[in-house]
Amino acid sequence: MTTYDPKTFHRKFEDSYGDLTVDQFPPIDWTKRDQIEMLFPAYRREQLELDAQKKQRSKVIEIENFNLKTPDNSADLFVKSKLCIESHKRCAIFGINGSGKTCLFEAISSGSVQDFPTYVNVHHMKELEHNEVADSISVLDTVINSHKYRRVIVAIETKLEQLLADEDDEGTKALLQENLEYIQRAKGQCHGDYAVDNARSMLRVLGFDEIGEKAPLSSLSGGLRMRVALASAFFIEADMLLLDEPTNHLDMPSVLWLENKLRGYKGSFLLVTHDRTLLENVVTSVILIQEQTLVYYNNDFKEFVRRKEIDDKKKEKEIETFMTRNQNISPDSKLIKTFRQYQAWQLARRERKILLQGKFTFSPPKPLPAPENINQGDISLIRMENVRFSYDVEKNLPFIFDEPVSFDVKFSTRVGVMGPNGAGKSTFLKLITGKIFPTEGKIITNPDFTLAYFGQHSTKELNLEDTPLEFMSSQFPKANAGNLKTQLRKTSLSDAAMNTRMRNLSFSQRSCVIFSKLTFVPPHLLIMDEPTNFLDLDSIDSLISAANKFPGGLITVTHNRDFLKKCSKNFLSIVPGAFLTFETMKAAERATYSFITALEQGKAIDVKSAIQDNRGGGAIHTEEDQKLRASRLDAQQQAAQDEADRIKAEEDLAEAIKAEKEAKRKAKAAAQKLDWVAGDKCWAPVKSKYVEGEVVRNVPAMGVTVLLTTGKTVMVEAKKLKETPEGAAVDAPAPEKKGAAKPTSANSNRERVSAPRGGRGGRGGRGGSAGGRGRGK
Repeated sequence: MTTYDPKTFHRKFEDSYGDLTVDQFPPIDWTKRDQIEMLFPAYRREQLELDAQKKQRSKVIEIENFNLKTPDNSADLFVKSKLCIESHKRCAIFGINGSGKTCLFEAISSGSVQDFPTYVNVHHMKELEHNEVADSISVLDTVINSHKYRRVIVAIETKLEQLLADEDDEGTKALLQENLEYIQRAKGQCHGDYAVDNARSMLRVLGFDEIGEKAPLSSLSGGLRMRVALASAFFIEADMLLLDEPTNHLDMPSVLWLENKLRGYKGSFLLVTHDRTLLENVVTSVILIQEQTLVYYNNDFKEFVRRKEIDDKKKEKEIETFMTRNQNISPDSKLIKTFRQYQAWQLARRERKILLQGKFTFSPPKPLPAPENINQGDISLIRMENVRFSYDVEKNLPFIFDEPVSFDVKFSTRVGVMGPNGAGKSTFLKLITGKIFPTEGKIITNPDFTLAYFGQHSTKELNLEDTPLEFMSSQFPKANAGNLKTQLRKTSLSDAAMNTRMRNLSFSQRSCVIFSKLTFVPPHLLIMDEPTNFLDLDSIDSLISAANKFPGGLITVTHNRDFLKKCSKNFLSIVPGAFLTFETMKAAERATYSFITALEQGKAIDVKSAIQDNRGGGAIHTEEDQKLRASRLDAQQQAAQDEADRIKAEEDLAEAIKAEKEAKRKAKAAAQKLDWVAGDKCWAPVKSKYVEGEVVRNVPAMGVTVLLTTGKTVMVEAKKLKETPEGAAVDAPAPEKKGAAKPTSANSNRERVSAPRGGRGGRGGRGGSAGGRGRGK
């Protein structure tokens, strides 16, 4: 029987794709369990070794002296920091672009972090890279084979079953049978015989039907590829899940699904994302990358933002105080090292503030030729007329735009595009930019305008062996090198970064290189397809600011609702069977997603139905499906309109009541007599009723003296007197509460009130008519 040989043993099978076949394994003795276990992934081999030694696996990862350099070893990312990850950690990794977030994930997942426990099953969830072999594999097979341990187990099981069927020796058969049972128990720990059902169930929720799950990866849009990557990540069930920008390309239902899965995740996860809402909803701690070290905040993201702002201000004040006290410091001082560190800190902080303010600056383009009576904003740049499109009519591939579509992109257009993954958003952009051509209809382009198109995969045009400066020089060979450097700096690329090879730059930095190229010649129309992918939160804010200042046309496709809302004047909803424009984002969302009203009202969302009822690609859409979808969206819009009408009716009623009251008040004020003269008959308020009387005198700003029919004299404000008993009855003052204190007037002693004296009261004592409860006659 073949046995293990170090000269022939290899792990090449781990680099293959799809189902693993037994002929991909190196030669081993299949009766030896230890040799079979050598085929397992590294983390599982380490777990078995510790179990054999009866050593406990620590659930806390703690590395005291953590150091990490850039991939080319040209610079330090972390120096003498502490890396600590507790069990069941739900943590955000937060830092500016280029601070080392992706490098940290790569180092952990590749096993290159010194003293990081190798028994931890780590999965780095990121965008699926484009690979010819991997892209030929179906969606379902990609998910199932993403579980490295299970993939090996299944192939080993197949091999042992073959050997058992062919083996005659009873002793060998017993050993093989024992190993087969061992492998079957191991398989039971990773989905067992239900792997296909479990993977398929997840894909159904993510919008892939029976046909969609069989589609090769190469046929999927960026958003659908990201869904497959997410399904794989949760199928693997790793001890530690590293999520690097998982919301990139995702539509709103998919983000809700991701949020739901993260809330229930059993292991630990570290999350890098520019989606602030996701951060606020799922993380319970934050690791801040700052000044080549890791700073730990054990609170949710909202509280982290608040505390970080306080900490930053405190540190800035401390440094300013130190620098002021030591502005004339001697080079021989013990504090000179601290002084220089603080000086560098202030410079870096000042440069970043300036950089963010001017980042992604778009210069105004040259005016376009136009007839006399046409404003620049009304000039048509691209016009679609009755366009229908299918990627392959001969193969009966469905039309993405079945109903003819017409759309005019002008110099003043600022439209945000939304829709589920695979519905045709990127296809629409490719059509209007000439990357693909309509199956029917035509697209007319203005020959004089300049276009800048940032696509989902624009960074693929970069040669990873070039530096950003070399790339820019190749694109603009006649341009001054100084101008090219200035352009790169505008997108936050430092002098060091612009002279670093692309392969050693983060995805964010590569995106900035593309932005530099696109905007070097000021465009008339800027089209951005998922521009926020890989940008940090500060950079997104800078891009929003720059986009709002851009004077030309703007078309944006993004899952970032905040970006769409702040940068768009109109909105385009693209769903299977519909291509509609709206003036408000709310209206567009209601026409796109059937759950949006419930979301706005804070109601619980059924994530499964949210995706299945709002599917884009990954599934076949029958005419019946489209009618059902349209009816759901129509019902939602009608409900929203009914609610808006109800609110409007209530507001109108409240306004009418308010107007009626105001009219009465004005009429009353207009009818109020104020010019009382001696001898006028009137009714004056006394306690809880009006009493008839005659005006004695009227002293403006003081009051009117009235002699009542009871013989009592009182002073009253002019406006409180009434001419008729009817008016007095209507406006009778409220009765005084028993025992309430009586107000005093500054003028109360100016007019003596005379009244007959009452008798001696039994309890009230001596008093006048308003006195005690006497029995006087």
